[in-house]
Amino acid sequence: MKYKIEILPSNQINKEKWNHLVSASSNGLIYAQYNYLDFVADHWDALIINNYETIMPITWRTKAGIKYAYTPAFTQQLGFIGAPLEEHTERVVKRIYSTFRYGSILLNAGNSITAKIVQAYPKPNLLLNLERPFNEIKLMFRKDHTQNAQKAINNGLIYSEIIPIEKAISFYQLINGAKTPHIAASNYQRLNDYCNSILKFNQNCFTRAVINDQGNLLSSALFLKDGKRIYNIMNATSEMGRNEKANHLLFHHVIQEFSEKKLTLDF
Repeated sequence: MKYKIEILPSNQINKEKWNHLVSASSNGLIYAQYNYLDFVADHWDALIINNYETIMPITWRTKAGIKYAYTPAFTQQLGFIGAPLEEHTERVVKRIYSTFRYGSILLNAGNSITAKIVQAYPKPNLLLNLERPFNEIKLMFRKDHTQNAQKAINNGLIYSEIIPIEKAISFYQLINGAKTPHIAASNYQRLNDYCNSILKFNQNCFTRAVINDQGNLLSSALFLKDGKRIYNIMNATSEMGRNEKANHLLFHHVIQEFSEKKLTLDF
């Protein structure tokens, strides 16, 4: 059987076939969905094998007229999605290098064979299965987490499900902006635009926060959700919030809220 490898501009691919494979694959995460890439990436191309049996998004920029791969802000994993490459791995990698000789390309947890060939280095990720009752999940918590969440309650902190997307983003930018100078103002705006598109109305983008009794925002998080995971995209806690254990209370309640759902919390 002929093994067909294509690299196409994103506007030339079949959006429905692409998103279907991402949704149906265990390692197809929200970062690879067509709309997400269209909002957060400067440009992206699509590697497609055969009739959408295996796909991979490649995000790119240009410098001095040279095309190079890069990682967009707020994008954790991309990589190959769909049928395993098996004996064709080296051929596919060579095809990618023929177009993108510079930069770095993100893989995902299902790309271990490819990772060995290209000598990629792992970035550990913390995942929590939420399918069990909260009382069972709570048994897995570190003792100090439960103590800190209780301390936050004793300090009069309040868990809130009502915080505008824009406020969660601006709070993150205020707390973490200096530590992440590579994230430009336009990156925050793109994420804001994405979240305020269709996701806001089907609740696949939502925020949670912890405030004190004076109404001061101490900790916030912006989450994305698909059929497999809840993604912690943006989490920030002020110095006062750290002292008051606000973030412990926030995640304690998020885990409780979504327990017994067929979802994984991706920290």
